[in-house]
Amino acid sequence: MPDGTKVAPKLKLKQEGDKLTGTSSVRSGTEIAITNGVVNAGVVHFEVVRHHLGIAVTTRYSGQLDGKFLKGHVESDWAGQAQSYPWEARRYTGIEGLWKWTNSFGGRQFESRLTLSLEGEQLTGSMPGREGRTPTEIQKATFKDNEIVFEVERGRGDFKFLSKHRGVLQGDVIRGTTETVGFDGQPRTNDWDAFRAD
Repeated sequence: MPDGTKVAPKLKLKQEGDKLTGTSSVRSGTEIAITNGVVNAGVVHFEVVRHHLGIAVTTRYSGQLDGKFLKGHVESDWAGQAQSYPWEARRYTGIEGLWKWTNSFGGRQFESRLTLSLEGEQLTGSMPGREGRTPTEIQKATFKDNEIVFEVERGRGDFKFLSKHRGVLQGDVIRGTTETVGFDGQPRTNDWDAFRAD
């Protein structure tokens, strides 16, 4: 943003001829339909209208499609004065994006989330920390022939545990197993089904 802050909205687009429809969201639950969407020779234009302090604010996006990137400019008067700044969107495909699944531990269930990014053959990812803690980076991550493998070490001091994930990408689902080495040092293997969440 012009003041140096960063935002990472998500955009879902569908093209039919030269018409473009879809939604934009800043975070979960804020989806809003785009308007005036068009595509012409790889150049994309659309608008997003949101309400801020009781006033309708129109943000205009334009960008050139370049592989899995859209690069261009945004024009908006969100802060009360019209501004223009660079905009770059990156397509999430295959294994990339946000994934979630449910774990059972000590008779309780909790949700895990994982954001994955693939650059060439290099797979990286992180799991958000609880209560504002630093995200945990995955380790020994690979993705080849639709099979994903990675490890995660969580906890502190003497209360660390390691989990090893292995699965196969099937559309918007990863199916496989998780092997967890608990505090007692004993491995446990469970089914692992992760679902695309973005």
